[in-house]
Amino acid sequence: MAIARLAFGFLAIAVLSGLALAPLLSAGRPLESLETLRGGIPWGWWLRAVHAWAGWGLLALTAVHLGDVVLRRAERKLGAGIWWRSVVLLPVAVLALLGGFLLRGDAEAAAAAAVWREIAGSIPLAGPFLADLLLGALPGDLGAVALHHAGTFTLLLWLLTAEHGGRLWPDARATVLAGLSSVTLAGFLPPGLGASPAVPSPHLLLGPWYLLGLQGALVSLPAAAGWLLPLLLVVALGLVRHADGRARAALVAFCGAWLLADAAFTVRVLLLAHAR
Repeated sequence: MAIARLAFGFLAIAVLSGLALAPLLSAGRPLESLETLRGGIPWGWWLRAVHAWAGWGLLALTAVHLGDVVLRRAERKLGAGIWWRSVVLLPVAVLALLGGFLLRGDAEAAAAAAVWREIAGSIPLAGPFLADLLLGALPGDLGAVALHHAGTFTLLLWLLTAEHGGRLWPDARATVLAGLSSVTLAGFLPPGLGASPAVPSPHLLLGPWYLLGLQGALVSLPAAAGWLLPLLLVVALGLVRHADGRARAALVAFCGAWLLADAAFTVRVLLLAHAR
């Protein structure tokens, strides 16, 4: 459970740094406000970097924790409902971080927003409604994205993590360790900021690092693969708890093959970006 507690600590640091950043950022002028934050506000770049690294730490440790539970065959220790909600933590964390990426407002963020609007729109029946709900009805208006990033998905993450960990607040040790890790990494490796969407780019625009594999797959696959492939992984991971013997082994093997394919597609898109 140490990994889970540390993930909760990273979530706390992400929330606290996000609250400090919120008054300094504008959903209507995201790129301009980030440029001001980076160059015109003392230590603004560092605060943004702490927020980014805390979110990445949360995502990475959530994935590691789920993998560790499956490899140790410990999923049966959780009730079925709690297990499924724990599995849902992973896609919710991805969506929360994706919202933060889109709020950069630079060329890569604008390209990613267009792709995700197409992916959401490809969902049968509710697609166009979901696209407008998650990304806003007006192109370029990131108000809905900011609302879900700071509100909807963050609240879901907190409630799901609290239920899984059996406590409403993270313990002090995990929070301090997560904070020190985020602060240190923020100082050495602050996240960059791209050019304006109005500036043509000769290079392949890359999405967030945790979705590069999906981006590589979408080079050849239809937009519906953007939600169908992650859904298959989540369902297979959730069903692991209910299967035994060969059925469980087959589900675990499918999850492993999915991750290997994702790694291969990540390499593919990186090679395409290098070639251009």
